[in-house]
Formats: sequence, structure tokens, C-alpha cells
Amino acid sequence: MARPSTTAPVSASRVIAPLVLAAFVYATAQTTIVPVVPHVQETTGSTPSQVAWLVTGFFVSSAGLTVLAGRLGDLFGRKRVLCAVLAVFTAGAALAAAGETLAPIVAGRVVMGIGGGVFPLAYSILGARLPRDRAALGMGMISSMFGVGGALGLPLGGLVAAATGHHGLFGGTAAVALLALLAVAALVPADHGGSGGSGSVDWLGAVLLSAALGGPLVAVSRAEEWGWSGPWTLGLLAGGAVAFALLLVVEGRVAQPLVDLAVMRRRDVWAANLITLLVSAGQGTMFFLVPQAVQLPEASGVGLGVGVDRAGLFLLPTALLVVVTGPVTGRAVARFGTRPPLLFAAVTGVCGAALLAAGAGSPVLLVVGSAVTGLAGGVTYAVLPALLADAVPLDQLGGANGVSTIVRHVSLAAVAQLAAAVLVLGTPQGARYPQEWAFTLSYAVSAVLSALALVPIGLLRSRRAAGADPAAGKPGGAEPAAPSTPQIR
Repeated sequence: MARPSTTAPVSASRVIAPLVLAAFVYATAQTTIVPVVPHVQETTGSTPSQVAWLVTGFFVSSAGLTVLAGRLGDLFGRKRVLCAVLAVFTAGAALAAAGETLAPIVAGRVVMGIGGGVFPLAYSILGARLPRDRAALGMGMISSMFGVGGALGLPLGGLVAAATGHHGLFGGTAAVALLALLAVAALVPADHGGSGGSGSVDWLGAVLLSAALGGPLVAVSRAEEWGWSGPWTLGLLAGGAVAFALLLVVEGRVAQPLVDLAVMRRRDVWAANLITLLVSAGQGTMFFLVPQAVQLPEASGVGLGVGVDRAGLFLLPTALLVVVTGPVTGRAVARFGTRPPLLFAAVTGVCGAALLAAGAGSPVLLVVGSAVTGLAGGVTYAVLPALLADAVPLDQLGGANGVSTIVRHVSLAAVAQLAAAVLVLGTPQGARYPQEWAFTLSYAVSAVLSALALVPIGLLRSRRAAGADPAAGKPGGAEPAAPSTPQIR
């Protein structure tokens, strides 16, 4: 785990606790908005197309700013940038809370998207400040907030919105975010970044990355309305592809790139991102389809006829399991390395998707399948930051974790929209509800993708190869290990 030998010892709980709170704030903000969307549409007199930007704008801004925040932390100090991220996030939530019309509410949500930088910055702080066993434990706890936020966000958002509307929801978010900001400022030790406070920001790379991610995300999220072959959809997808190509050219030429392509080409780095992509597909499918399925009427042959406020409760066991999974996985990584937990996660993901595929109309199978699928994601997300901390130099750790976080967000968003498209195809003409095969197909694809994750897991370098390969650093040999990085695989 990357940690400079000159780092003074600090209390692990003092560092981990405020970072977990910060991660919880952002993770819940991703999903608490879902049950609030109809309320905002009604109170502001907006159309469904307009109010959809509450979700789309948040994820687009998050995609563009997450990697930048991680890289800024590498350059100018991770705690300093994390405090700035939390301050901006709090301001965005306050703006949305005060909004009476749709424009300020959407603007507030877009500003809140910067909170995506919490995760890469938190992982980097842990990798730089704590010994490997404590850092692995903290990374597991922080990663568990993804599952906790996803599972708790729906029922929590529904309950708060029913009592106080969007004003109370965003106001509460701003209050908790402010608390997290104060905790980080008071408890987390200061640092000067992996680059010692020197370096320049690759602003052109940041703009190109935002365009490369933002365009396709908007296209995918609005494709159901615009049509997959519509000019706006195809234009944004094409624009994103062009921006990505230009990004590769620019990042290969600038002295201090936003995304270091040499680091991204390291075997463990690209394998970690591929694992993230494949495992997140199962998570996105589960989080999107299970609440959809249970809200369908029993007459549909698929649903259970529960309300939106109760639909999220079917994911509550998932959240509780993930809370335990993160710390336990962190300890397992410190003791056994990264590969065994990842193998367990891939197999578990297949089992969870299979249970969901067989669980149409069965509350027990839906709850158990969701919990098993969430377990797979919780284990995976707890392992990957430790894997990157082994593979990446300290001065690139924030940027690398930012890329991993974005891969996760893009995968979650894309598979949710693809699952929605399958539901549309699975709804016969003139019918009101999709057929059971549409749900089964989506879960089956998730199972296949989880199984495919076994391939990059098998390609991860062993402890001996990572730490003691005599060919490391030579042309054609294995990649050199990150400096001051004890290997834990």
C-alpha cells in the first residue's frame, strides 16, 4: 500500500471515520433523488423530459469532475481538495433546497456532481497516510458506502420527500455534507499531495474528458425519449467518440497529463478497470430492475404491487450486508491479497444474478438475489482501491482512483438504460407491463458479465511478480511496482 516512509503515525479511526461520512453523503445523494422526481415535477410544473435533468445533470457533471478532483489532490494536497469538493457539494445542495423552480434545483444537482471526487481523494488519503492493513480496512469501509447509499437512498429519499418535499431532502443533505466537511477539516491530517504541491493542471484534458464522458452519458440517458437512432443521440455519441480520440492524443503529449496513459496501460490498472466495468453491470441491473419489478402490480405476473416508498426496502438487506462486507474484505485483502476476494466476488455475482433471474414474483428470491449481488459488488469495490494502491505511483494515485470511479459510474448508468430498453422491447404492443423474459434476459446478461470478470482477475500479477520480478522496468518485462508500495496480493 502506497505510504511514504516519512509519514508520521496517525490514528486510523481519526482518518477513516470522516472519510466514510463524506462517502456516505455522496453515495446517498445519487439515489435519494429518484423518489423525489415526481414531487419536483408536480411542484414546478415541469415536463418529464425537463425534470429528468435532475438525474442526468448530476451524473454528467460527476463524470467530468471526478478524475479532475483526484488529479488536483495529487498535485496540491488531497485533504485541501477534498474540503473544497465538500464545500462546493454543500453549496449545491443548499441551492437546490432553496429552489422554487426547476432551474435552480437542477443547477444545484449539477454542482453536487463534484462530490464524485470524494472517493478517489479518500482512497488516496488512506493509501498515503496509513499502513497497508489499516488502509485496506478503511478502503473497504468507504467502498461499502456505494452499496449502502444505493440501497438506503430510495427508501430514505421517499420518506423524507413525503414529509418535507425537496426542500427538506436537499437541506438535510447540505447539513450532513457540512458536518462531513468539518470532520475532514478537523481530523484528517494535512498533506501536500504526491507531487509535493508542484505541477500544472491539464485543463484541456479535463475539458476533453468531460466531453468524452458527458456526451455519451446524456445520449444514453435520453435515448428512450430521443430514440437510439435519433440525431441528438447519434450526434452526442459521435461527439463523445471524437473527444475521446482527441483526449488520447493530448494526454500522450502533455508533460503532466490528467490521465497518465502509461499508468493506465499497466496490467493491474487496466485489469482493475475492466473488472470494475464488468462487475458494475450486475450492480446497475439489480439497483434498477428490482425496484421496478416490485412496483409492478401482481397482475403483471412479475411484480409485487408495492409502493415506491416500500420498494427500496427490498434492497435494505443488501445495504446491511455491504456494511459488514467492506471492513471484512479490507481485512481479507490485508491477509490474503487481492485475487482471492475478487474471485469470490465474481462467482458470487453470477450466483446473485441467477437468483434474480429465477425470482420473478418471489419476494424471497428477489431479496436474497439482491443481497448476494450486492455482496459481489461490495467485495469488488473494497478490493480495487487496494489493488490500485499497489500498482500506481503515489503521485498518480488520485487520478487512477478517479478513472476507476468514473468507469463504475459509466457502467452503472449504461446498463440501467440498456435494461430499460430491454423492458420496452419486452412490452407487447398495447400491453401496459413488460413480460417476465425481459427481466430474465437482463439478469442473465449480468451473470455472463460477472463470469467474464474472471478473465482479468486471472491476469492480475502475483505478489512475487509485482514485488520481485527481475525483469521489472526492463523493455518487454513486467511493469515496475509503484515506489514505496508494499505488495499485498
